[in-house]
Amino acid sequence: MRFCSPGSLSAYRNLRKKQVQNIEHPSNNEVEYGGQPMSINASGMVLEREAENEVQPMIETDNVAHERESETMIEGSSEAPKIKKHRGPTKKTDIHARTLEECTPIILNCYGQPIGPTRKDVKDLSRFLGTIARTTEFAPLNYVNWPSVHTHDQIWEYVLEKFMIPPEGRSWVLETVNLSWRGYKSKLKKMYLEAVEKGSNLDELYELVPEDELKDLISYWNTSPAKEQSKKNKRNREKLDDMHTMGPSSYAALRHKLKQEDPNKQEPSKAKVYRESRIRNPKKTYKISYGNTKANM
Repeated sequence: MRFCSPGSLSAYRNLRKKQVQNIEHPSNNEVEYGGQPMSINASGMVLEREAENEVQPMIETDNVAHERESETMIEGSSEAPKIKKHRGPTKKTDIHARTLEECTPIILNCYGQPIGPTRKDVKDLSRFLGTIARTTEFAPLNYVNWPSVHTHDQIWEYVLEKFMIPPEGRSWVLETVNLSWRGYKSKLKKMYLEAVEKGSNLDELYELVPEDELKDLISYWNTSPAKEQSKKNKRNREKLDDMHTMGPSSYAALRHKLKQEDPNKQEPSKAKVYRESRIRNPKKTYKISYGNTKANM
């Protein structure tokens, strides 16, 4: 099924065609796209108004489908080093197979973020939401932004079939799926660019994404606004040199853990949360320098 509803990439492409046709007669018009007012300037570029009070999620989710494993050498052997197979995307088939009677209860903090009953339950929920973001029936990929996706209610109802979450957790659940959805699209784009660079076919991508959605994505990635936005996002990402080392664990879970460990059960300070979230494993190799983090500590 090809999506061409407001906010979809198909609608975006049709809008761009109209802009090109009207480029000889520029005007500062405002149009409605995906339910959001957008302006068309003299150059035919679409300028989307930024949403105010953007929600900043407090959790790192299972955005990246593949987790890389390090190469291993067999000591005392002359054979070439063997590379372990990649684990592959998390599927969480055991959770998808749950019945209503097997639902796991989830405890939320005062901000509507999951903190229990155990850290494993919180991680399972986070990774489960990542699998939903990679399911096109729930999160179709050929949409420009998350608010335009029309399946929010279906996602929430499906999550409630596997986890017992209070209504206050709905916002966190949808924002977490949004992050995973964006991360999955980023991974697919990287795979596409690598295939183009190597001159190989797109069979691997077609196995992951429906053909109509992949064509919409590729058309969108090749537009001038998308390329400019990609460059801007890349520059901003390169400025981040002080990342946490908690993996899929959330700040909410870390604060809850530190509070439980405190003799007086007091909320941990921001400084303590910062230090605990930046602890590094000496056996691991990190891409980002530790200098700025140590200086901040």
